[in-house]
Amino acid sequence: MCFDRQFAIIIGIPIVIIIEIVRFIKCKKSKIKFINLREMAVIIFSVYIIGLISVTLFPFDTYRNVKPTANLVPVFNTIKDISGIPADMKGFMTKIWIVNISGNLFLLTPLAILVPIIFKKFRNIKPIVLLCLFASVLIETLQYLSMLLGNIRSVDIDDVILNTLGSIIGFYIFNYFQKLANLSGFRKKL
Repeated sequence: MCFDRQFAIIIGIPIVIIIEIVRFIKCKKSKIKFINLREMAVIIFSVYIIGLISVTLFPFDTYRNVKPTANLVPVFNTIKDISGIPADMKGFMTKIWIVNISGNLFLLTPLAILVPIIFKKFRNIKPIVLLCLFASVLIETLQYLSMLLGNIRSVDIDDVILNTLGSIIGFYIFNYFQKLANLSGFRKKL
């Protein structure tokens, strides 16, 4: 049985649409303005979560004899793997490593930008980094559990480190735009 990335999107997008319609009706009845920066961030956040799930947990296919493994040694194994690439594969494998490292670095950056817009208590670096660290560990744990069911995934402490570094980048992007919005008088209150 195989669940691919489209499965997450086919199920997720209608759920988001239904939730947003319900929220819109609720705001209409309460005569609250529905579309503002926070509400747009909630919609973008919902779509981002669907994308995050589809990238980190799908495709989900069950194979026999998959032995769950996890790299719990930070950085060392990644450097060893990169330095051990055969000469005839360097160009190809370098591209794969660049995509892997940059993908993990920026995977949770949108989370660190959107969550502080939606929730005021995440407008300091410590809570947002802790949230993203928790999210990253949760993703790696779910990937490990999916290996127990026969799915071929990769569990790596370096992913957690890169995801967390990406959350710091995301928080500083949020902080920069918040200061810019304050200086320009663009917003009353974010």
